[in-house]
Amino acid sequence: MPTEFSARTRSENIKILKSQLLDVLVIGGGIVGAGVIRDLALNGGIKAGLIEQSDFASGTSSTTSQLIHGGFRYLLKRDIDLVKKSRQERETLRRIAPNLVKPIPLALLCYKGDPYPLTGMQLFAHYYNRLSKVDKAEKSIAIRDSQKIQHLLGSIDTSTLKGCVVLWDSTVDDARLTLATLKDAHRHGAIISNYVRFLDFVNPPDTGNSGNRTYKIAAEDVTSGQRFEISARKIVSATGPWSDHVWRKDPSYDGVPRLATKNAKGIHIILPRCGKEDDSGMYGLITFTRSERQHGGKSRVIFILPGAYNTSIVGTTETTPEEELSSVRPSADEVAYLLSETQRIFPEKTLNNNIIIGGYAGTRPLIAANRHRRGFAKTDFVSREHLITESPSGVMYLYGGKLTTHRQMAEETVNLLAQSVNVRRHCKTDIQPLPNAVGEVASTDQNHDLQSNTNKERLIKRYGEGHRAIRDFISEDPTLAEPITPSLPFIKAELLYACWGEMAMTLDDLLWRRTRIGWTPGQGLDLAPQIAQFLGEKNNWDQARITAEVETYRERIRWLNSNL
Repeated sequence: MPTEFSARTRSENIKILKSQLLDVLVIGGGIVGAGVIRDLALNGGIKAGLIEQSDFASGTSSTTSQLIHGGFRYLLKRDIDLVKKSRQERETLRRIAPNLVKPIPLALLCYKGDPYPLTGMQLFAHYYNRLSKVDKAEKSIAIRDSQKIQHLLGSIDTSTLKGCVVLWDSTVDDARLTLATLKDAHRHGAIISNYVRFLDFVNPPDTGNSGNRTYKIAAEDVTSGQRFEISARKIVSATGPWSDHVWRKDPSYDGVPRLATKNAKGIHIILPRCGKEDDSGMYGLITFTRSERQHGGKSRVIFILPGAYNTSIVGTTETTPEEELSSVRPSADEVAYLLSETQRIFPEKTLNNNIIIGGYAGTRPLIAANRHRRGFAKTDFVSREHLITESPSGVMYLYGGKLTTHRQMAEETVNLLAQSVNVRRHCKTDIQPLPNAVGEVASTDQNHDLQSNTNKERLIKRYGEGHRAIRDFISEDPTLAEPITPSLPFIKAELLYACWGEMAMTLDDLLWRRTRIGWTPGQGLDLAPQIAQFLGEKNNWDQARITAEVETYRERIRWLNSNL
């Protein structure tokens, strides 16, 4: 039976956090924190907990380009080591999470005037694909025939097109990868809670024997406003762009920030499908931009990727965020920039603000150059790479990192933590499948039929072992097999499972991250009252709570879309 991971689980976990000494407390429930807590839990012998101030993956880890990729552009910059590591991690993630990390061909378009010639791109792509063990189907090829390119990609501009180079990466729902990683940690004994905010360090740790240090932090249950303390032998900050928020509270804070915010904000817009209209043999596109060159700058690379429900995801930008980290959203100029570049590639389409389905923004945790001080690691801070370091007070900070390499970063972190808490090290994260792996559930459920309006294969692929809980919900109440709307595949039992098995606490958690209904046409605004009423009945929400959940979600979408 799948393991419960619900509001009730959260309540019990908070009791444990209040009352028991942890070996390690991880602050931050994005993909890096999730990777660390999973590695700690699978290692054995370490009592570990994790808190996240909002919902899991609610920051940078749900606002990426939805790719597990080696960073082809870093190969062009001769950063071979970074690309090799990323390609190896892609291979590992495909093995342990085959239902989430799926291969996708990317067509790199080469137009006249682009910074690299087609032949050079072909050589780079061939080398890129050879950096990891790939399926035989994953062959890098160059295509020069314009008609063949349009057949594969749709009605793209071919007036100055020299050709395209096909290389292979993988696509992923970043929020669901984060959630699956956390759930595996929970299944192996980790104490995990969302909506628990770090406030401050209560006491400076003992500075004598580092092995005897005990930290106490003040935390707040965001849902109730209750404040409490958590004790741990080791604290790990895996808070991404919020890392300096923790560092400023550190007893050894020296007044020098460690993160840079310049060129750290990235946005994406969601459009109706730009390329081929069906999902068969879908390609993503990579193109060099023109806007910067018109102002004397250098071209950037943007992706136009096939999204779910016949959409395309276009991004990303690199701009300096002017707002607070929690308030980043697409600006009008950034949206116009992405629309203009997409329109250039698809001249036959009418692309304007009226057709935009939605957009989102995130802040990358870029490391500041030469801002380390005594007591910190001597390694230079390098943008895009990651750094694992300790402050003089012994608090561990994880800086930088990528979605693709989060597991490797976690492994390196736990190597150090195991030494700190004097536990034998057994890293299993590269071989232990995540709970969604098809192999462990498909064969066991062959004789259990869901009702005919339920796509059994889709549920198994999306939820893995959680599919059995959804099946049981329907067995107890057949009405839960009903679709929530004819235009989307989701059924009522999935909404219930998001709360029972995925710790969704709010309507926004469910619509924006658990199901991605917020990324579909209409963004779930018309469905919000119906879904909130359903959640309210199942979770004992009163009418005031139901109304507030709907209004909060609608207001967030209005705010997020204000510049679209």
